[in-house]
Order: sequence, then C-alpha cells, then structure tokens
Amino acid sequence: MKTKSTLEKALKFVSDCKIIFWKRKNIFQKNIFLLLCLLTTTFSFSQSENVDLYLASLESSGQTAKLNELKHLLYDLHSAVYSSASGEINVYGEQPTALYTSIRSINSLNATVSDKSDIEIATIKIQNSSELNQSIDLTAFSGFEKLKYIFIISEAATSQNVINNLIKNDNSKYVLIYKISIGG
Repeated sequence: MKTKSTLEKALKFVSDCKIIFWKRKNIFQKNIFLLLCLLTTTFSFSQSENVDLYLASLESSGQTAKLNELKHLLYDLHSAVYSSASGEINVYGEQPTALYTSIRSINSLNATVSDKSDIEIATIKIQNSSELNQSIDLTAFSGFEKLKYIFIISEAATSQNVINNLIKNDNSKYVLIYKISIGG
C-alpha cells in the first residue's frame, strides 16, 4: 500500500472542496474555503527541507543574519552535548549550543541531557535503513528552550518523503533540515 505524500493529501483536499467553492455564491463560505486552503498549505509544507536548498533560499531572500547564524551552527566548532544510543552523555565545553544524537536515543533526551538551556541546534544521525522505521517525536525537544534547528543526517539511502514521515508532533517551532550523506 502506497502512503500518500503531504502534497497528494493537500491536492485531494482542494479537489474535494472545489464543489463547495464553485456551487456556493456566499462570500463567507468562499473566505472560509480560502482560509482553510492557506492553513493546509502552510502546515502541510512545514516539514523538512534539504539543508543546501534551505541555505540557498536564505541567501537568495537576503536573510544574511539567519544564514550566517545557521552556517555557524552547522560548520563551526562550538561546545556540544553528545548523546549515544546506549544513553551515555558526554558534554564538551561550557554552555553547549549543539546536541548530537542518534535516532535511537531521541525519546530519552529530556531525561538524560541536563545541560540543554543553550542548545540551538540538534543533529540527529540515522545510520542505517532499519532506523528509518523509527520516528522522530519532536516533543522530545520540548525542554530545549533555545532550540531553533533540527538537522537530520541520514547515512542510509532515503528521500525527503521518508524523512518527513519519520517526524511526529511537528508544531513548526523548529526549522527542520536534512542531508542524505551516503558514504560521506
């Protein structure tokens, strides 16, 4: 059974509502329909985006400060917390701004990571295709007050749709970016 992508679901919603829009001449109903379409589009496409495309979009839209901030978090050295799948926590430096974890240890992060007040980026590593059957529940990051970015790195062959299907409880609080890095 093929699962429907978010785009397919949105298109089905629009086609199902087309009858209401065209047969009813009431302005109030048309405005409600347009509002529903806008909300559906906004929330449907708020999931992960390829990191390179996201950086390029920040650059092309002139958001230099946000671009520089994200590049600093992605590429520069800074204090970090490492959480292993076995539950071992290692903190390097004071006031860490980065968290590195595996998909297998996400559910225990709130309980095991004590120094989370300054974390701005969480990097989640997917090491093999069997880990693509697990989920990334974003409520696990609720205690990370300054968290802005969640960066998913997959070392297994996958696609944006598969990564988006891993994400649960997305309230669009975080920017979700991903990279597929096979053998690299």
